Amino acid sequence: MDTTQRINEWLHLEFGLFIHFGLYSLLGGVYNGEIIRRGYSEQILSHGYLSQTDYERLATRFALPSFDARHIARTAKAAGMRYVVITTKHHDGFCLFDTATTDYKSTNSACKIDIVRQLSEACRAEGLAFGLYYSWIDWHFPEALPISSHNSDAIPPAHQRLTIAQLTELLTNYGPICELWMDMGAPTPEQSQEVKALTRRLQPQCMINGRIWNDEQDFLTMGDNQLPTVALNCPWQTPASIYKETWGYRSWQERGDREEKVKELSQTARSVVAQGGNYLLNIGLMGDGAIEPFEEQVLLGIGAELKSQPLSRNTASEVQPIPFDRAHLLLDTPQVLHRYTGGEYYSYRPIATTLVWTIETEEETTVSIAWETSVALESQQKICFEIDGDSYYASLQKGRSSDPLISGYPLTAGVHTITIHTVGAPLEREALIDENLAVRVKKE
Repeated sequence: MDTTQRINEWLHLEFGLFIHFGLYSLLGGVYNGEIIRRGYSEQILSHGYLSQTDYERLATRFALPSFDARHIARTAKAAGMRYVVITTKHHDGFCLFDTATTDYKSTNSACKIDIVRQLSEACRAEGLAFGLYYSWIDWHFPEALPISSHNSDAIPPAHQRLTIAQLTELLTNYGPICELWMDMGAPTPEQSQEVKALTRRLQPQCMINGRIWNDEQDFLTMGDNQLPTVALNCPWQTPASIYKETWGYRSWQERGDREEKVKELSQTARSVVAQGGNYLLNIGLMGDGAIEPFEEQVLLGIGAELKSQPLSRNTASEVQPIPFDRAHLLLDTPQVLHRYTGGEYYSYRPIATTLVWTIETEEETTVSIAWETSVALESQQKICFEIDGDSYYASLQKGRSSDPLISGYPLTAGVHTITIHTVGAPLEREALIDENLAVRVKKE
């Protein structure tokens, strides 16, 4: 599958259900009668300073009498969602799938259920795509680094071998996977590349999120509950939780007013999708496996809202066409598009790679186009420039402030788009050496 098809199929999903579920769900943010207010409740083993041995014994109580994968999938569908992503293994290392790598798994717990299998099959039955969350961090694995306060930890060689073995199982045994959602950690470039290569080989259609790190992603993962602050020229997703305070189930969470929550989250979904992103909204299943009643009602309320006003992409250009009704036209106020680096922990540093202008002609004409800057360039750069989808290449040479790009180019009457960007795939392009680059269009 080529890159464009993979991206377009993923963008079509638009709105998905994120599910955080694990042993931590049994505790619900409370340990030995004490409310643990530090950190997210799915990380209670770390933030609550619990005995790891006692925490891992929770597997004997993980019976899940109310877990119903088909009901979860139907609820997601009723909410207007098109895909589901489940935490196959969170930072605590407990696996919700049947793995040969460890006994610390749901099929060896009180419920004896392969949760990932049941949910993947339920999603297929309901016509939903299915994705996998997987944490680089593993507090259970003896050869992984110890629990830290930040989870931005290196992955020792033995830990990487475990990661590859478990991802191989997940990407082989559970049908088509729309999205691999890696989280936390600080892998080396080689480790990120290994995970990407494995995914490409086993699930060519699968999109990989930004937290694979080291610029190996297929789409940018925004910070939790965040929207972009600059215009993007790459696929992106906003992960969000119904409550900003936690992702895993919290029994003492203040849930607020249902109608206000429905309107807030529906509006966010519309905003994300309209701006070009996908929206992944999280719930935390309760310790018995059920959807928390308030959260279920919110999801159904969102579905009703989106039926009355469906999600839609905003395809209108933000760049207003400039009338080309004179001998020459200087275009010096482009729309600047960015990608984000995936190489630094939660950095999301915007990189300006693309400039876009639009002009409008009333009649057919032939033009020449040149680039200009106010000061001479301090370094050189290869660029691609596009006119109405036709692509050409040029070099911005050091010490120059203007040079021709093309001559004798015919323009029909109507609106035309001129784009300059650095060379390479949108997620790999380097930064423009001068964001203030302008182009001059002259009639011949």
